[in-house]
Amino acid sequence: MAEGRCYVCNQMFTAKDKDAVIDKVVEHMMASAPEGHHGWLWGDAMQTKNTLEKCPVCGAALGKLYANCPNCGADLIEQYARKTASAYMH
Repeated sequence: MAEGRCYVCNQMFTAKDKDAVIDKVVEHMMASAPEGHHGWLWGDAMQTKNTLEKCPVCGAALGKLYANCPNCGADLIEQYARKTASAYMH
């Protein structure tokens, strides 16, 4: 079993492996309030310090803030959530 937590509300999630926990945490964070934290996540992802250098889906160079990859259209807010959730695994 793997565990992870939401960095916003500290709710714990468990699943059979790390990838499944990340999926659960991201689903929770991407939901609209009151169940999730999409607004909070959007605010964090749109800070200059959190700019993704490359798209995690297609690898295109980004270098500035985007909500969606201009190359493949991937949701970069969700990709930021995945990156952040992986840092909160136990």
